[in-house]
Amino acid sequence: MNIVIVGGVAGGAACAARLRRINEACSITIVEQGPYISFANCGLPYYLSGAIAQRSSLFVTTKEILEQNFKLKVLVNTQATAIDRATRTLTLQSEHGPSSLAYDVLILSPGSLPIVPPFAKGLPHVYTVRTVPDVDGVKSDLAKAGKKVLIVGGGFIGLECAENLVEAGVKVTLAEGMNQVLPPLDFDMAQFIHAELCAHGIELKLSSLLKGLTLKDDGKLLADFDESQDSFDGVILAIGGRPNTSLAATCGLTLNSRGFIVTDEYMRTNDDRIYALGDAVELSEPILGGRGSIALAGPANKEARVLTSDVAKRFFKHDLSMPGYHGAMGASAVKVFTQEAASVGFSERRLQSLGQPYAAVWLHPTQHAGYYPQAKHCHLKVIYNPENFKLLGAQAVGAEAVKRIEIISAYLHMGGNIDDLAFHEQVYAPPFSSARDGVNYAGCVLENIRAGLVKIARWDELETKFKDACCIDVRSPEMYATRHIDGFINIPLSKLRSSLDELPKDKPIVLTCVVGISAYNACRILQESGFKEVYDLSGGVTTYFAATAQF
Repeated sequence: MNIVIVGGVAGGAACAARLRRINEACSITIVEQGPYISFANCGLPYYLSGAIAQRSSLFVTTKEILEQNFKLKVLVNTQATAIDRATRTLTLQSEHGPSSLAYDVLILSPGSLPIVPPFAKGLPHVYTVRTVPDVDGVKSDLAKAGKKVLIVGGGFIGLECAENLVEAGVKVTLAEGMNQVLPPLDFDMAQFIHAELCAHGIELKLSSLLKGLTLKDDGKLLADFDESQDSFDGVILAIGGRPNTSLAATCGLTLNSRGFIVTDEYMRTNDDRIYALGDAVELSEPILGGRGSIALAGPANKEARVLTSDVAKRFFKHDLSMPGYHGAMGASAVKVFTQEAASVGFSERRLQSLGQPYAAVWLHPTQHAGYYPQAKHCHLKVIYNPENFKLLGAQAVGAEAVKRIEIISAYLHMGGNIDDLAFHEQVYAPPFSSARDGVNYAGCVLENIRAGLVKIARWDELETKFKDACCIDVRSPEMYATRHIDGFINIPLSKLRSSLDELPKDKPIVLTCVVGISAYNACRILQESGFKEVYDLSGGVTTYFAATAQF
C-alpha cells in the first residue's frame, strides 16, 4: 500500500504522522517543494522581533525525525509536476532530474501561493512572509533599527509583521486597499485596532492602493499610491494568497469557480483515490450551510484527522468511527501590541453581501471584576438574525478578547442560542471574570430585545433613521461636558423621571450613556411611562466615538 502526500507543513505532515500511527506496514512518502517539511508558518513574524529568539524554534519537525521516528520517506526540494490518474502515478522534478512515483492513495496538501503584483516581481528588498527562507530574507535585510518599511495588506500577516518590525526598531507604514484592517472584523470593531496601530507609531494608509514600485538609484523603493509617493528601504507584501491548485486542475480534479479543490465531508475529491486538505480546498460553512475556504492551521489539522480516519476505514479495514468534517466557522485571532482581536462566524459586511438578515449589539465589559486591579475593556460585538435570534457571529477586541470568542465559538459549533450565552457558566473569581461575564451580558441584552424590553439604535443610524429623534445623554453633567455626541441633550438618569413632561411622545427618543447600561435603565423608565418609540444606543458613546474616529 503506497500513500503519497504532496505538501508538508500543517496538513500534510499531520496526515503522515497519524497514518503511520494507525498502520505500521504501509509505505508513506511526503513530497515537499521547499527545503523544510514542517515549520510554524504562523510563527514566522515573531522571529523578526526576537519574540521567537531561536530560528530552530520555527521547525515543528524535521525530515530526519519523520524518517527515523515515523518510518516515512521525505523528499524535500522536490516538486510534483503532474498526476496520471489512470496509472496512479505522480511525476516529480528535483535537482536530480525528473522521476515518477506510484501511489494507491494520493493526498494533496499544496497550500496557497502569495499574491505578488506584476510590478513587484523581481525587485530587490520586496518580500512575502510565507516560508522560513522568506522570513530569513526580511530579518537580514529589513528588521533593523532605523529602516523604513512598507507593509502592504492589513490582514493577519501584515499586522503581525508590523508589530514585530516596530519592536525591532523599524519605522513602519501599513497600506490597505480597504477602509479597514482585519477583514474578518467589521469597520466599527477594526477601529480599535486602527487606534492601537497609530498609538505605536505606525503610519496607517487606509483605502490606499499600491499602484507601482520603482527601484531608485540609491537602492530604495519608490512606492506609488493613488495620490502620493514615498520611498522605503523595503516592502513586505501581505495582500493574500491564491490556492496552489494547478496540479489538481491539470489532472481533472473538480475545482470551484475560485480555483479551490472541491471535496466531500471526508476530504475526498472526485477521484476516490485522491484526497485534499488545507488552504487549497473548499469547505462547508456550518452556520448558514454554504461553502467557503479557510486558510488556517486549525481547520487543516482537523481535516487531517477526518481524512486519515477515512483512509484507515477504506484501505486498512480499521473503522475509527470518525464523523465527516462539519466545516469551519473561521474562528481566528491576532495580537496587535497590547490588544487581542478575535472573531468567529459572519461579519455584518459578509452577511450583507449574501443578502442575509442580520442585526448586532455592542458591549464593553471588563475582562474581570471592575473592582479588581487593572480591569480593562473587552469590546464585544454579537451578530444575530433578528427574525429568529439565531447566532451568526461575534467579534471582540481588547483584554482577553480571545477567551470570549472561544466561548461563543463553542456555542456556535453546537448550534447554541442567545439563552446559552445568558446562562453560560464561566469560571469565576474576581481576577478572572465577573459574576456576569461579558458573554452572559450579551445573552441578556439579546433576551431583552427578544422580549420587547428594549429597542436598539445603531451608531451608524443617528444621521439617517434617527436624524429627527430626540436624543438624550443620561450621564452626569460632568461626563457629558467632557465629550458628547452632537445633537444629544443632557438629562442625567437621576433626573429623568422628573423630566418626563418635557419629552416628546410623537417622535423617537434615543438614549445613550457610557456603554449602554444606564441608557437601558432610562429606556425602561420611559417605556413604563407610556413612551413607545424608545431606543438604547447600543454600546453607548464608547462605540460611537470609536467607530467615528478618523485615522
